[in-house]
Amino acid sequence: MPEGVGTRKAGLYVLMAALALAQGGCLLAVAGVAGGAAATGYFYYKGRVYRDFPASFTEVHNAVRAALLDLNFIIFSEQAKDGKALLVTQTTNGKKVRIYLDCLSSPIPAEGLLTRVSIRVACFGDEAVSARIFDQVAFRLSHPGPVAPPPAGPPPTAAPPPIQATGFQTSEPKLAPAKKPESKP
Repeated sequence: MPEGVGTRKAGLYVLMAALALAQGGCLLAVAGVAGGAAATGYFYYKGRVYRDFPASFTEVHNAVRAALLDLNFIIFSEQAKDGKALLVTQTTNGKKVRIYLDCLSSPIPAEGLLTRVSIRVACFGDEAVSARIFDQVAFRLSHPGPVAPPPAGPPPTAAPPPIQATGFQTSEPKLAPAKKPESKP
């Protein structure tokens, strides 16, 4: 058998197998699975939203923690190292929320460092929840205050300052003289 005939036969068999699969619908199924995987990857990629804040990593990290506490989120885990952090919490309906912090250099030299906050709610994201957290972080950055609300109950009473002895005592002030009513003639 000549040398190129075996290669042509193998190519013919591959072509016939591909046509047989196309007739049976298997090729379309394979294409559908590939398209579905691409769509899933796209939605997963779009599920993580971010916002950059022109503040130091520490300021933004504190603002994120305070914002989560303001919104009554429970922080289940927290890791921070080398200008990066990950906080994990969940929504009231049980969706896992992952918040990533990354310290970045601003492309504008005068701005210095930026901190990027990325939020992923469940696998494919929830824009409303992410936007609410971002808004609360921005509020906390512009209005820093106590991280946690004060405990419920009566305010603590402060003890009066101690009386300092000066070594002398003043006398009690005298009463002002009473005016006599004017008599009319």
